[in-house]
Amino acid sequence: MFCRLSRARAHASLVISLALFPAAMLSSQQGGEAQAHAERGIESGRAGDLAQAEAELRAAVQLDPHNPEFLAALGTFLAIDKKLEESTGIFEEAVRFAPQDVTSRRYLAANLWQLHRYPEAKRQLQILLRQHPEDAPARLLLGMVSENSGDYETAASMLSSVPAEVVKQPQSIAALARSYYHLHRPESARTTLAWLSSRPDKKQGMVLGAQIADQAGDFETARNLLQSLKGPSPDPALDYPLALVDYHAARYAESQSELQQLIDSGMGTPQVLALLGWCYEKQNNIKASTAVLAEAIRLAPGQESIYLDLGNILLAHHSLPAALDLAKQTVTQFPQSAAAFDSKGQVEFGMAQFTDAIASFQKALQLDPSDADAALGLARAQSAAGLNADATTGFEADLQRFPKDVRFRVEYASMLIKQAETGDAAAEERAKRLLASTLTLDPSNPVALYQLGNLELNHGLFAEARQHLERAVKVAPQSSEAHFALARAYRRLKRPADAAREMSAYGKLKSEDWQHQGMGPAADESGK
Repeated sequence: MFCRLSRARAHASLVISLALFPAAMLSSQQGGEAQAHAERGIESGRAGDLAQAEAELRAAVQLDPHNPEFLAALGTFLAIDKKLEESTGIFEEAVRFAPQDVTSRRYLAANLWQLHRYPEAKRQLQILLRQHPEDAPARLLLGMVSENSGDYETAASMLSSVPAEVVKQPQSIAALARSYYHLHRPESARTTLAWLSSRPDKKQGMVLGAQIADQAGDFETARNLLQSLKGPSPDPALDYPLALVDYHAARYAESQSELQQLIDSGMGTPQVLALLGWCYEKQNNIKASTAVLAEAIRLAPGQESIYLDLGNILLAHHSLPAALDLAKQTVTQFPQSAAAFDSKGQVEFGMAQFTDAIASFQKALQLDPSDADAALGLARAQSAAGLNADATTGFEADLQRFPKDVRFRVEYASMLIKQAETGDAAAEERAKRLLASTLTLDPSNPVALYQLGNLELNHGLFAEARQHLERAVKVAPQSSEAHFALARAYRRLKRPADAAREMSAYGKLKSEDWQHQGMGPAADESGK
């Protein structure tokens, strides 16, 4: 979100910095009333009276509707006044009447970028650069558009070709660094981020740079950027991002310490408390985690994300009655939130209240039909409730709506495998196809590897089963089920030592699971 808003501000700065161009453009020989309106409009705009500028320029365009100079001037001031949709239409007219006008086409592309119409913006810039390959502002803008649309190769190529333009804005520096990270060129990204230290807005830019490095998993660079700015006194603008970097780097104790310093200095905002709650959770101090998040809710009762954070922690640690109480409170507080009803449905599902879960997920989908989590939850709840026909209909539709979300394939296959246990051969064949397609999209999906291997094992395909189950254990070493199935495969393949090793791993994991749930005694130091 921060980066998106920054790009919007960068675009606004671009338009405003070029706002004087109409005076230079109005060099035609056309006189009369239209010219007079246009000149008064330009002067009004320069004086900051955008409403008067718009009125005068509209009058000029009405009198001479095919004049690209008048259209471009009107389009510019509309853009400055944030009337981007209308401005874009005006610039399209200007470009139609003057296709060689570089400035109007560049402004049109800038508008399209701001409106997130990236393919159209890219097309306009490519036309411009075919006419003027060295146009630096166009190369800069094409780089920004390409980075926003995920074309990191073009973004890096364009932005790196105009370094003098890139260094003018921290957002363009960030875009180039982000592109390098996506292209697995971390050293180039770090070199680019170093440019931020020489800018007048050094602090703001380096905090943005730290966010870029953090998102890329380059935690040491992110830490160094923030640490270089720190003074002797607590500063939430630096200390919170630093704590967030440490949290992402799994340095939970360090993150906790940095957050506690802010709290001790009277800067314990709900945002700080929420992150502190997650630090406690990662260190298995659930009591402290839930207490801190409850305090954050008390301080910010209108901040939905904190309710959801606390609910997720309660659910993950099987505190289901407390999670359900919170979920009911959350949907009451946020009755139009799909995420709130989705969270409530997850808790109800965990408590085997499948009818209630179905109703919650259906409500979430009413509020947000694109909510993949709610769609998946609904189909799972219908299946668990024995409504296999409804679940099948839902899964088949969801495969079309969310073709790249492999969770639907895995869950659907799980349901079909249960149906196959009653002798439904067609269900098992459909499950196999779903699992195979899952592994095409996600070759390391541990559930699909385990389920497919287990099916093969049950049908005597021991060599094939071994391959899938070995991969399942490799990507999910904490899966006791995968270890047990692999032990069975090794036993069938006459590999007793390997089978014994996997059974030992299975036993250890099951013992840890029982201890975690309070179902068995912890082993003493002798291992008894």
